[in-house]
Amino acid sequence: MHKILFLLVVTPIYLISLLPARVHYFFSSVITFFLFEILGYRRNVIVVNIARSFPFLRYNDIKSIAVKFRSNFSEIIAENIKSVSRSPGSFYKIARIENPSLLAGFHEAGVPVLIVGGHMGNWELTTRMTSFQGGESIGYKSQQLHIVYKQQHSRLSDDIIRWTRTKNSGVQLLESGSAARTMLKNKEDPGCYFLFSDQAPKPGSKFRVKFLNQETMMINGPEIISKAAGIPVIYMEMLRESRERYRIRFHEITSNPKECDPGFITNEFARLLEETIVGNPDNWLWSHKRWKRGAEENSQLRKNS
Repeated sequence: MHKILFLLVVTPIYLISLLPARVHYFFSSVITFFLFEILGYRRNVIVVNIARSFPFLRYNDIKSIAVKFRSNFSEIIAENIKSVSRSPGSFYKIARIENPSLLAGFHEAGVPVLIVGGHMGNWELTTRMTSFQGGESIGYKSQQLHIVYKQQHSRLSDDIIRWTRTKNSGVQLLESGSAARTMLKNKEDPGCYFLFSDQAPKPGSKFRVKFLNQETMMINGPEIISKAAGIPVIYMEMLRESRERYRIRFHEITSNPKECDPGFITNEFARLLEETIVGNPDNWLWSHKRWKRGAEENSQLRKNS
């Protein structure tokens, strides 16, 4: 029964993905209008997040960022559906990696790397990274790319997500609950582990930073894992330049995490991500309830747990 339900969902997705890209972008405009104008999807969340992050902006500027974000968000959905049926070679011009040699150096040394990033640009496309312009020269092959993700409660939803992310990509999906154990076990084997750690941490998180003009609780899992396994940490900046055009740049946070002071890796990630967002505000995922728990509330939850 599960297999039948799965096929009933993924078959129309695949058939729709075969349509030309211009058709997908047309429907993305329809999605934008329906999702944000008719349903009002997280309209207040988006505006409040932007306003609190940029308190010096006027309302018209805040609204402009929100409008651009909504358009980007819908077009990203269209691009991800289209990606299901794309051949690996067709991704070549969609994104370019500006400095692939940074990763290639670690690959040549035979060490794994932990790549941390935010929900910028189209983060879903990282599953096709070895097909990007400059992708093969990162050294690591598709099967050596491990995307950390959160397993869904619904088996059907989880299977659909895994299908869309691995279709024609060859990457490995790594459930977040087993990520640390897997990286520690394979710390001697070359591989890339991608962890998008800019969202709200679990209740009781204790790492606090000043991020986008707000006291913000931060996921510090990458720091803990990298220190335990001795894995270099790289920040990935991904920006959307136009439809089906992205650029990626890597920034080394540390090649020796065990020698870093406590909090350095997490603070450096927050700093780099903030710089990226400030320079390209419409690229970030503003619809997420990033500050749904304030820093003080989160600290109290930790004390009571």
